[in-house]
Amino acid sequence: MNISENLYVLSLRDVNKTPAMCCVVELEDIIINNFNGQLISLGTEIKTNGVLFVAAISMHDLVNSLMQVPVSEFRAIYAYVFDAFISPLELTRPQWRNAISRRHRTIRKITHLFIPFRQSVNDFSELFQIPVSYIPLASNVVDFGGYESSKIIDVNGYGRQPPELTKLLSERFNKRESKRVYAHTNHAGISAIHDFYQHRRLFWKLLRKSRIALLFDALHTPLDRNFPFSFVPQRMFESAAAGCVIVGKRPICSEIDELFNWSDHFIELPDRPVEMIDFIEHLLDNYDLESAGRRNYEECLRRHDWRHRINEVIKIAGLAD
Repeated sequence: MNISENLYVLSLRDVNKTPAMCCVVELEDIIINNFNGQLISLGTEIKTNGVLFVAAISMHDLVNSLMQVPVSEFRAIYAYVFDAFISPLELTRPQWRNAISRRHRTIRKITHLFIPFRQSVNDFSELFQIPVSYIPLASNVVDFGGYESSKIIDVNGYGRQPPELTKLLSERFNKRESKRVYAHTNHAGISAIHDFYQHRRLFWKLLRKSRIALLFDALHTPLDRNFPFSFVPQRMFESAAAGCVIVGKRPICSEIDELFNWSDHFIELPDRPVEMIDFIEHLLDNYDLESAGRRNYEECLRRHDWRHRINEVIKIAGLAD
């Protein structure tokens, strides 16, 4: 699908170097390379009546960026926010304070906001008084997904994982005499990425080489962050796109049944970490991981590539030729 007018993609990659920004960069690159978008950064001089698109991790990043660009130069502004959460404090703030808030005035300049959590749509729309639509997360399946038959990693635990399970998996799988391999990367402990592309090439390679990817519902997420509700996370789309069998605690939100409605897309672990270890060992020895992994990749390619989501955004925004 082609876009009917000049499209500018404002990227925050020069100012936000966190691991989470890697996902945003991949989305931006698809828009630039496949939908004739032009990459711009904060401080770029723009004199056009074209359209601006901004993808951001949070509303904080989005608003801060829009405050630094001449938004009046654009005919319309469209935005996608990955972490679409609103604090309870902001929801209870008096409306008169929002009306005079510079932050809210900036947000109201957005023509249409797209967020990946259906549960947040009404709150965002009512609070900010702008059109808001639900567009699920996705991944770059075309360029990075696939099923590789020569998988050398048995279990991949990327990001926030239950500490006790991580300890037990490491102790059992990664000892010298074990035939298993457990790979764990806690991206929350990485303060900055020096090269987004280098980081993601390794991320995708390790994921494609993994038989099982661990994933836990946001409401089971340990340690450093409390999420307000269950949702289908970025890692779910990426793990499936890489041909992994996803094992853990399945999200309980309603979207999961719509987005992942094929068999064996997720295998639920028992509750106790000691039982989880034995269960995973049984899966590795007895379950048809190859068929399930191939199916995950094929379904993601058909339904959950970012290009499908961008086409939906273009339709809603009325930007198609």
